[in-house]
Amino acid sequence: MAQRGRPRDPQVDVAILTAAMDLLGTVGYARLTMDQVAARAGVSKPTLYLRWPNKLALVADAIGHRAQPVPEVPDTGSLTEDMRVFLQTLLRKRTAASKAVAAVSGEIASNPELRKAWHAGVAGALLDGMTAIITGAVRRGELPADTDVELLAMLPLALLQQWASRQPERRSVPDDALVERIVRQFYAPTKEDH
Repeated sequence: MAQRGRPRDPQVDVAILTAAMDLLGTVGYARLTMDQVAARAGVSKPTLYLRWPNKLALVADAIGHRAQPVPEVPDTGSLTEDMRVFLQTLLRKRTAASKAVAAVSGEIASNPELRKAWHAGVAGALLDGMTAIITGAVRRGELPADTDVELLAMLPLALLQQWASRQPERRSVPDDALVERIVRQFYAPTKEDH
C-alpha cells in the first residue's frame, strides 16, 4: 500500500529542534512559545504540531537532540578513572547546549511536567551512567558491598549543578579542575592511595 502524503523531512526536524534550543537559551522555558519556534525554524505551526503535541515534548526532544549530554559509560577497571572520564566527557558534551539546559534546569523545580520529562530523559540517563560506574566498583571490590550506590551516583551531578549555580558572578563553569577535585575527594578509594 502506498504511503499518503510527503515523507517527513529530517532537515525540518533539525531546524525545529535547533530553533527550540536557541530560543531556550535566550528567552528561557517559561517564555518560550510554539509560535516563536515555528517562526525561528521557518515552518508553519501545523508542521510543528504534527511532530510535537506541546512545548514540553518539543523541549525534551530538543535537549536530547542538541545537547546529547550523556556520555558512554567507561569501563577502565578503576572507579577513579571511570568517574574522571565520564565527568570530563559530560562537561565537554554539555557546552553545546549549556544555556538551554540551564534555562530548563531553572524551571524544573516549579514545573512538575517538565521535571518528569527531564528525569525520564537526560537526568535519568546521567544517573543510570553514574549508577553503572558505582555498581561496577562495588562488584570489583573497590567499594564496600554495603555502599549506598544511589546516593554516591547522585553526588557528582548535584555538585556540578550546585557549582554552576553558585558561580554566575564569576562566569565560572565546571571544568576539569573541578572534576579532579570531585574524583579525588569522593571516588578515589583509599586502597588506591597506598
